[in-house]
Amino acid sequence: MTGYHAEGRLVYTMTENKDFYKVHADKIWDKRFNSPFPIRRYAHRAQYRLLLDEVLPGSILDAGCGEGIASIILAERGIASTGVDLSDPNIREAREQAENRKLSHLASFQTADIEALPFADRSFDTVISSHVLEHIPDFDKGFKGLCRIASKRVIVALPTCLNLCAAALLGGDHGFWKLSKRSIIALPWGIARIFGNIFSEGVQEGYAGKDDLPHIWRYPWVMRRRLKHPDYKMTKFCASTFVLPYANSTLPLVKRMEKYNYTPFLRNFGYGSYIVLDRITDK
Repeated sequence: MTGYHAEGRLVYTMTENKDFYKVHADKIWDKRFNSPFPIRRYAHRAQYRLLLDEVLPGSILDAGCGEGIASIILAERGIASTGVDLSDPNIREAREQAENRKLSHLASFQTADIEALPFADRSFDTVISSHVLEHIPDFDKGFKGLCRIASKRVIVALPTCLNLCAAALLGGDHGFWKLSKRSIIALPWGIARIFGNIFSEGVQEGYAGKDDLPHIWRYPWVMRRRLKHPDYKMTKFCASTFVLPYANSTLPLVKRMEKYNYTPFLRNFGYGSYIVLDRITDK
């Protein structure tokens, strides 16, 4: 099976995609959560914190858990959860992190494919999936699987592109957290790409240095449209964070802006967005 990303170019086959992620190590703890760059560190910690504040009491599944950051944070709050990921290196790192923190009794991990989750219907009260669906070969199949597994709530975070940090990355900068020789070109080029694809699904970035590996930054309205399910109602759509590129001095303003992340206009301009879906049927 072969797919195309938002801008129409040929991408990895389904088999190639899965083969890549089975052996890929994200290194999210080192690169993002504990980044030495304040803007990058804050952006990713805010994304996790806001997302996890939405979980309901009861059983929790983190689908596409990476190196287990969400489950570790929940465990530090005294909340048990299960994390699954296709990557063997990610699962090994997640287990090691839990063991080192003496949290294995609250955070368990196993290898599994988000497109074929090995759980019965409604196995978990809350299912979360943070920045995962944009990577998988069949977005809709992955989303439907999340809805099948959840009994009460599904929370999904995706990269959305109406943000200057997103524009910097989409323009080819090495990062929004520090200036580079590319920055002066990257920001306007990224903005041009965002406006140039505005009638499509989103803007393709690539991932792990591979330009054709699917990783689409979607428009907020596309995200809301794609994450609809007849058994669920969208109860919240929020910006994950309003971080701005390159300037650490803006972080106090960014933190104050968080209380507006759900407002109808501003919620569209986050560096990433998350949606909360609550089950409305007993089918």
